[in-house]
Amino acid sequence: MNDAPSPSANTTTTTTTPDLRWLQASEREVATAMATIRRESRPKWVPTKRQVLVHVNGCLILWYLCFVFMAIGMRVHLYEVRQATAADIGELVIAIAVLAVWLFGAYLLRRWAAQPPSPRARLKEWRQTLTALANGFEPKPSPVATFSSIITVERTAVREYPRFVAPGVEIGNLSYRSSGRSGEWHYIAVELPSPLPHLILDATSSGRISGDLPVGFEREQRMSLEGDFDRWFHVYAPQAYGKEALYVLTPDVMAALIDDAARYNVEIVDDTLVFFIPGAADFAEAETWESAHAILTTVAPRIVAKSRRYLDERVPGQDVPRVLTKIAAARTDPKARWIEPRPIIGPDGRRLDIRDRRTGAWSIVAAVGWFALLTFLYAVPGIFAFAGLMSIVDGR
Repeated sequence: MNDAPSPSANTTTTTTTPDLRWLQASEREVATAMATIRRESRPKWVPTKRQVLVHVNGCLILWYLCFVFMAIGMRVHLYEVRQATAADIGELVIAIAVLAVWLFGAYLLRRWAAQPPSPRARLKEWRQTLTALANGFEPKPSPVATFSSIITVERTAVREYPRFVAPGVEIGNLSYRSSGRSGEWHYIAVELPSPLPHLILDATSSGRISGDLPVGFEREQRMSLEGDFDRWFHVYAPQAYGKEALYVLTPDVMAALIDDAARYNVEIVDDTLVFFIPGAADFAEAETWESAHAILTTVAPRIVAKSRRYLDERVPGQDVPRVLTKIAAARTDPKARWIEPRPIIGPDGRRLDIRDRRTGAWSIVAAVGWFALLTFLYAVPGIFAFAGLMSIVDGR
């Protein structure tokens, strides 16, 4: 009997192809490998579908009580001169019996939701965890956003799971739920050696960003590039930084984007490069890892190289190649060293002009709307159910 091969965290993403052996390995091999690394693959703060079903069931119980008690209570109060009849009492007994059975079912549902994931779901999580480790990524889910982007504006409302981290790179899915809005994104985030001006590439194949997020871009910031690149991406850059966008989007970069990242929207913000598409990716499928590998080995390195060489000459001092550390004895101290100036982007290039309804007054309106919706779903049926019950009690 052969032992299952152990996953390696030393494999990097620079290999010719990603290591996908764990996606096809037998159940026994996967279980043995997970036992050796002793890792939890799903954090407790990630809600399961079962837990969501528990909340939906609780809301339905409240609405059931509301309709039943209000219907009987209004009949007693309005049509029977505040005098409950035997038929009313009979209906109330039947409703309470149905409620008792329902509550017992809710108890069983809650116990079922508290159980570990099904063997099939657990095996799927194990496969993606082992595949991540084999390709040099560590599973590190996060209950908050770990990078800045147009998709992480509401940072505390974002959950990143699954999330896999390697030096300077992270890939995963993020979900957000805030002020009545919710959704999911698949993303690849790469740390740049120095900041670049803000740049957004809106992929035409995955739908407009403004259709998936409550944002809008000023038309004057739209750039038209050579060839047929506009068929694949709509490019937005700060008006004063059009030349910098051309510096980044050279022909080889554009070709790589079309070949390997045509489905992804792209954002460069400060020292972070983000590729993202709507919806969650399945990390137990080979296609997800192959797409990420292609981006990390063809597209991202080209943009990283551009970032390494870029200096914003609009900022005073950025054009000085080297400066001497400010040490009093710099001229005589053999340990005195020469350092590069800290790269800085001018204020006009740090951010695009974006109309974002998640911030400012729009965020307040959305928060009020979300509170009103929760009140309607939970507080309203509870209050009316209590009022209906009191009408029945008064009519005894």
